[in-house]
Amino acid sequence: MSPVNKNASRVTVRLWRLLAVSCAVAAIGAGAARAQDAKPAEPDVARANQAVQSQLSFADRQDFDDATRGYIATLPDPSGQDRFAFLKSAAPATANPSLWREAQLDAINGLFKVTDGVYQIRGLSVAAMTIVEGKTGVIVIDSLASPGEAGAALALYFAHRPHRPVKAVIYSHNHSDHYSGASTLVAPADAASGKVKVIAPTGFMPALIEEASVAANLGNRRGGFQFGAALPVGAQGTLEYGEGIVVTRGPNGPGPIVPPNDLIQKPVESRTIDGVTFVFQLALNSEAPSEMFVYLPQKHLLDVSEDATHTLHNLLPIRGTLVRDALSWSKALNQALDRFGGDVQVMINQHQWPVWGNMRVRASLEDHRDLYKYIHDQTVRMMNQGLGPTDIAEKLTMPPGLEQEWALRGYYGTLSQDAKAVYQRYAGWYDGNPANLHALPPAEEAGKLVDYMGGADAVVAHARADFTAGNYRWVAQIMDQVLFADPANKAARDLAADAFEQMGYLAEAAPWRNSYLLAAQELRHGAPAPRRAVPAISAELLQVMTIGQIFDYLGTRIDGPRAGTSKIVINWRFTDTKESLAATLAHGALTWIDGKAASNPDATVTTTRPVFESVILGQRSLADATAQGGVAIAGNANSVSDLWGLLVTFTTNFPLVAPAG
Repeated sequence: MSPVNKNASRVTVRLWRLLAVSCAVAAIGAGAARAQDAKPAEPDVARANQAVQSQLSFADRQDFDDATRGYIATLPDPSGQDRFAFLKSAAPATANPSLWREAQLDAINGLFKVTDGVYQIRGLSVAAMTIVEGKTGVIVIDSLASPGEAGAALALYFAHRPHRPVKAVIYSHNHSDHYSGASTLVAPADAASGKVKVIAPTGFMPALIEEASVAANLGNRRGGFQFGAALPVGAQGTLEYGEGIVVTRGPNGPGPIVPPNDLIQKPVESRTIDGVTFVFQLALNSEAPSEMFVYLPQKHLLDVSEDATHTLHNLLPIRGTLVRDALSWSKALNQALDRFGGDVQVMINQHQWPVWGNMRVRASLEDHRDLYKYIHDQTVRMMNQGLGPTDIAEKLTMPPGLEQEWALRGYYGTLSQDAKAVYQRYAGWYDGNPANLHALPPAEEAGKLVDYMGGADAVVAHARADFTAGNYRWVAQIMDQVLFADPANKAARDLAADAFEQMGYLAEAAPWRNSYLLAAQELRHGAPAPRRAVPAISAELLQVMTIGQIFDYLGTRIDGPRAGTSKIVINWRFTDTKESLAATLAHGALTWIDGKAASNPDATVTTTRPVFESVILGQRSLADATAQGGVAIAGNANSVSDLWGLLVTFTTNFPLVAPAG
């Protein structure tokens, strides 16, 4: 039986009230900072945005009909007001009308009936939740970004449909906005015992752990720019993130990760769950390393996860991930078209609104398939003709005949970004020009360049003229050089901020708009104060990692140069999980073998996973854990403290638009 019960609505309402206070305070603070210095659109920016109105078919309202079809009800904004009400007006000069239109569509939120027995909750979290009604219960596809959000979504559904237990949870892919709320839908113990099925594509947990642990601290900082969370919501701030609105209904704090207990491992597999047939098609290494589509033959419904939403997607998000495979992405869509295209009548995704009708679904699949194949093939063609990533990004245009398709426009990804990602996947960071093989580091390069150009004052003077001429990209680039040569140069900071702001107003891609506007904000006000983030990893993630994965993570925190030539060998024993591991630090690298013990270790450590994890998270020191009996050390205790002393402490909010330090 799902933990969500008839009291969920009352609990959720109380939690909303608490959340509303914090949301309102944050919005007021951010809004006040921007309101003081946000500047209007320059005349050429206003003209460019106005011109978009005549370049695209804004009279086409099909998407609005689809986005509102089947609407049942929604929940109030936890801030106590509709913070996105401003989108009901026409696009202002400070926003690209195409992105404004996308934000209007993504702002449509609530519970929707897709077809008989299939419902979606959209716009109440970063992702969408799909609910399939079975004979005696419900099957949930994707659990939203937190237990609180999942509880609010399910409470909304149960307010309008019969209250029945969750029979199974399906994860479409390994991104956190699709799995993090699962503990509300299924008790972790019921998942662990197999009482409730939790189904995911093969490789789900390794992909989840890798993405959430290896570069988590960097990803969190860069993700702030991609999603624009520190920006005020409004016509001169963030509009959305590219395939949805960043607003939550219900608390969005973390919860335990619920690992799957049933993996889809063959290219196509079927399950019958509570009387409903589900056909799963793997789409590995597409939008996520571990991803799959779901077909419901009785409903003639295809769920394409995040591979065919209403935007060109990222092959490499600017927050940073592994490069995605455009070729695998296109092939997965082609296989779905071939396998289900003759029968399908409705296509859903796990972020935005559905598409109805066989002809329209087939056309959408074909268009997305061709788009990713075109980006892949044309980038590779130009690579093999000797063009570098920047040149390819400037030359690549939309596939012929798809220029006017709303669902393929670059709201979340861009052609420029994706071309560079394809280049990186096959050829890496080096463009083949030996001048770039061992270039100077940014600050040193900037100092030389500014000096050659006659000094900072001369560069700023030239850049002011370029700003007046509307050459904002160049102004931002050259002011970046001045700032890396002299971070305290206020004239350069102000001019760079002005250029970034105008670029934000012009951007059709939400992550670009958010990044430009946040850069402007940080240049004017400074980045938030750095704070210590000892583990750069969550407690929830640690709990589902194997001991070997934890030691791989710890290896990324070893200060190798400080370790020097030290060699430390330690056997680790965990009495609660019966795990054991021999870890070796040598030449600054931490390696391990699990299930074995070194014959001549410097020390043997005996502990439990909860104690070990609390030390990693900085909740207690290694010395305290040892003194309190949670850690027992046989042999040279100093070797253990020496190893632990080599772990660095990360900080958040490190500079991105100015040099570190």
